[in-house]
Amino acid sequence: MFFIKKLIAAFVLPPGIFVAALGAAAVWFWRGSRKAAWTFAALGAVLWICSMNVFSDALLRPLERAYSAPAAPGGDVIIALGGGAYDTETVFSAGERLQASSLERVSAAALLHKKTGLPVIVSGGAVFSGIAEAEAAAAYLAELGVPQKSIIKESAARDTKENALFSRRICQERGYKRIILLTSASHLPRSVYLFKKAGFTDIVPFPVTRTTQRARLTYRDLLPVSLNGASRALNEYIGLLYYRLF
Repeated sequence: MFFIKKLIAAFVLPPGIFVAALGAAAVWFWRGSRKAAWTFAALGAVLWICSMNVFSDALLRPLERAYSAPAAPGGDVIIALGGGAYDTETVFSAGERLQASSLERVSAAALLHKKTGLPVIVSGGAVFSGIAEAEAAAAYLAELGVPQKSIIKESAARDTKENALFSRRICQERGYKRIILLTSASHLPRSVYLFKKAGFTDIVPFPVTRTTQRARLTYRDLLPVSLNGASRALNEYIGLLYYRLF
């Protein structure tokens, strides 16, 4: 019964419902137009494949395995990159203003600060919300016990390239040379590339949130569950290609 419930849910909720609709369209057109039927069937198959966990994992795995977290990280400063913020007025915890990837990165940065005692630069401006990511991240770091004197806000960057450029200015002003660059594992290859282009020569990559480390595959990994993983991976690959070309 549990299996049946999950199977039905996979094709009732997006994107599975669109796969089912395309499949139904293929059946409907089969007698009238084989060409249309095959077109709908192909579109449904492509959508199904792209929304499977096994597909998104295959795309994300090379990105997430590019760097491993060092056992004893050391440097002059931790740079935590923003990953989105919510423009929420009333919250109980400052963490509620951070989107999932930001929350994961900032939480890891707070723990890394406690282990190393290093200051933390939180980088990210107000991109798609009324609050800068750095402001929300700094509030959550303080809530987690990081002293205000150890929190440095870079609140102007709108993308990873600007994260690198504006963080470079702060590091030059304060004399920071060796940085611990903390961000999501899949985002780290592009981040390291851009931080090197910005002039950083001593970078300690620190990946967090590996989503492809599954103990074993299940039937759910073959169902159309989400396009988020594939979208994240393609965003990184396209970003890397763009910055290498331009």
